[in-house]
Amino acid sequence: MTLQELLAKDITNGRIFAIEARTEKKGLKGIRFVKHTTLTAQWGVNYSHVAAVKETVEANGGAKPNWFEHTEFDSIVRSKKNPEKLYLQVMNPRGFHTEYALEDGTPVTKADLIAMGAIKADEAEKPVTLVYALESIIAVTYKENRIKEVLAA
Repeated sequence: MTLQELLAKDITNGRIFAIEARTEKKGLKGIRFVKHTTLTAQWGVNYSHVAAVKETVEANGGAKPNWFEHTEFDSIVRSKKNPEKLYLQVMNPRGFHTEYALEDGTPVTKADLIAMGAIKADEAEKPVTLVYALESIIAVTYKENRIKEVLAA
């Protein structure tokens, strides 16, 4: 998804939306896999609104993430190394559903990837914040739209 496609959805601060993303990853030991995730989140939530993140920032001496910076658009951040690389920042995600597959399409579980040494076993189950490259986002759906579509049918 491009920035213009995302902005064209006329997202308002605080709106709940569902996101679907597909990310190709190179794990530990060079094992390549695909992570397909769906979740719900709230648009426009930033560091100043989430107590858990504020505590983490304070515990780190007030240091905020050093690899990205916020843009003028709520929830959109950019890489400091490559300012053209944009990401959607998702705070306090809910309703996670993640499927994994090897590079060749063979389905695997998270436990399989841990056993292969592709990912660490201590990866947090429910992170406070996630960042997805815009091009990895397959779809953004608003709950309001789904309700309207069901009522119209």
